[in-house]
Amino acid sequence: MAHRVSDSLSQLPDATALAVERTRLAHERTLMAWVRTSLSLISFGFTIYKFFQYLRENAQVSPVASAI
Repeated sequence: MAHRVSDSLSQLPDATALAVERTRLAHERTLMAWVRTSLSLISFGFTIYKFFQYLRENAQVSPVASAI
């Protein structure tokens, strides 16, 4: 497919071919930004889960709570 795209770009004027390439690169940057953001959110979610798991495992029972 890349071969056909390069053939079709070679038939376009230089300014148009550069605009098409610039648009494709912008789409790639946007996709990579979405991937980076989603991986960050997933990592943050796992971190919060492990933090609360740690709190639950190491929780100390207060005297008031045990009296009830």
